[in-house]
Amino acid sequence: MIETIWKKRKNKGETPGAAALLAEATGLSPAMAALLARRGYDTPEKAMAFLEPDVLDFHDPFGLPDMQRAMDRLVAARDKGELVCVHGDYDADGTTGVAILMKYFKQVGIKAFYEIPNRLEEGYGLNNAALDRIAEKKADLVLTVDNGIAAHDQAKHCAGLGMDLIISDHHECQGELPEALAVIDAKRPDSAYPFSELCGAGVALKIVQALDMALGLDSDLEEYIECAAVATVADIVPLVDENRIITFYGLESMNSGALNRGVRALIEVSELTEVSAGSLGFVIGPKINAAGRLGEADRVVELYLSEDDGKAQNIAAYLRNENKERQQIEQDILELARKQAEDQGLDKKGVMVVAGEGWHPGVIGIVASRLQEIWYRPAIVIGIDDKGVGKGSCRSVEGFNIFDALSSCGELFLNFGGHAQAAGFSIEADKIPALDAALNAYGDTVDLKHLLVKPMYYDGVLERAEISETLVEELSQMEPCGVGNPGPVFMMGPLTMENAKKMGSDKRHLMFSVSPYRCVGFGMGEILDGGDGGQFSILCKPEINCFRDKKSVQLLIKDIKRSPFSDNMEAWKLVERIRRAPLEALPELTLSSEEFSKITLDRNILADLYKRLVRLPAAGIQFDVIVRKFEVYNRLRLLLALNVLAEAGLIVFKLRRGLLTCQCLEAKEKRDIEKTPLMVKLRALEKAQAAPADEG
Repeated sequence: MIETIWKKRKNKGETPGAAALLAEATGLSPAMAALLARRGYDTPEKAMAFLEPDVLDFHDPFGLPDMQRAMDRLVAARDKGELVCVHGDYDADGTTGVAILMKYFKQVGIKAFYEIPNRLEEGYGLNNAALDRIAEKKADLVLTVDNGIAAHDQAKHCAGLGMDLIISDHHECQGELPEALAVIDAKRPDSAYPFSELCGAGVALKIVQALDMALGLDSDLEEYIECAAVATVADIVPLVDENRIITFYGLESMNSGALNRGVRALIEVSELTEVSAGSLGFVIGPKINAAGRLGEADRVVELYLSEDDGKAQNIAAYLRNENKERQQIEQDILELARKQAEDQGLDKKGVMVVAGEGWHPGVIGIVASRLQEIWYRPAIVIGIDDKGVGKGSCRSVEGFNIFDALSSCGELFLNFGGHAQAAGFSIEADKIPALDAALNAYGDTVDLKHLLVKPMYYDGVLERAEISETLVEELSQMEPCGVGNPGPVFMMGPLTMENAKKMGSDKRHLMFSVSPYRCVGFGMGEILDGGDGGQFSILCKPEINCFRDKKSVQLLIKDIKRSPFSDNMEAWKLVERIRRAPLEALPELTLSSEEFSKITLDRNILADLYKRLVRLPAAGIQFDVIVRKFEVYNRLRLLLALNVLAEAGLIVFKLRRGLLTCQCLEAKEKRDIEKTPLMVKLRALEKAQAAPADEG
């Protein structure tokens, strides 16, 4: 199991007492009210708007920058019979956005065709060759979807060809805006639009909404919302505000009989009986993206625009098969990459760099993500072509900026780009060893090894008495969940396992009881290798389990840890985290007030320990013997005390395989134990523990 650290999600600004007032006003359970309040929905109005999304809460599309100017031009194009080219990206977001606009343009009589670059031949975004092709088709106006915000040279080229350009994008602006007729992007520095996290297809939906208003129509936009929902989830934008409304209504439409033939066909070939945000992201989205990864994104637009059920089924089946091919390619490369990592011991290095000849550039990003998940460290996968040039894809871990890491050795690349958590580059194959060395050297300078502990986030502490079917039903109202609105996770503990056992054909999974609830942890069976004694804490999600037509609440375990009070290794890890962390970023101890009182240190406890250590045999003593013999000490308190005394220069100790050996040093001057680094941190943790607890 990957080493993890638990962190409570940040409080998004609730006011003191808000959870109790929210529970009283809405009738929600205290646990649900606390969850909503912590996430910023701390009034009945905010909570109900979140729990019951409404299309009436869509923002005015004309609030987007340049929307009025764009609408004037599109209406003029319609009235004059001009030809419009919709230029989109090749991923699920871009292709869906193109389809939304093409379908609506046909509905309102705007003559249009579309252009999507071939990922393998042209790469991302607007390019001059594509603009030349568009001009040859006599287009008067080019409208981008999900790209264009950085197309400065291309905007000038477009003007030189006599075509107007409207850019619609959702990416960050890079300096000055391109010289276009209109630039619709909520991330523009001068934007006053109240929500900046729409995906490209979401912006396309806002264009449809604005154009419908500009034309004085009142069209039913449900089918367009349905399509936008697919892209919103697939593009991994935050599922809050307008994105939540889009996804909520899109899923509702799909589950009551999808209006768009293409979406309906994708649901059918995926054999889904119910569509959720999860199935959009992990089942349907990959089928759409597969076409773009393999250079055939046009098929996706054809699917969305199909007016024949048979044709839609054929294209959906084709995309399913393409995705299976992509999955097989991905799996083959993943197996090669894993073997390379294991054979060369790369899982012991800070940054993992693997490379192979002929590895498909369309899937190396997915493989990098899988390696990062398996070993939780920055992973770089490089596919080398027949010209000796490698294309690399990078995925990082929280706290390690992979773009900065690449920048530190930028001279090695033919080109590179990206952001903190994901990046890409091109490099000559013979420079890959130098890249490996440079990135790991950079990792050493920023103390990367201390970032290789996976953070696991939870919403609050859940008491056993708060668990019920009603709570599970309330938590289901948090759907659709995803980035920006993660599924609720709670911490429980300390707990004692009952009837613990491994399950599954390979005994990889864990099952035990915390009366009266069953707990299930997939891939967590190895926790029992150390026995089921002692106490544990869990991160979990309450859910309904249906078995033989009987419904019951069970706890789906997201992570499990032995208590640092009953397990030496967990105690050691926790003390090391406190020692390594800067004072301003101390780790959360996830201890109750009662547990915290068992680790506090004072002068009397430290003096007593020092006297006992003076009398310690030279050969040492088993650590567990001290814990058993002296009631005042538990594993965690004893380790903390030993480290404080060592920092004060009073002892030198070693703890190996459970044997404690110690040398007491002569103090030539008085030592102020309160000023030792660890004691200062413990006092800071005490102060934080004593502060009024957050609601939830």
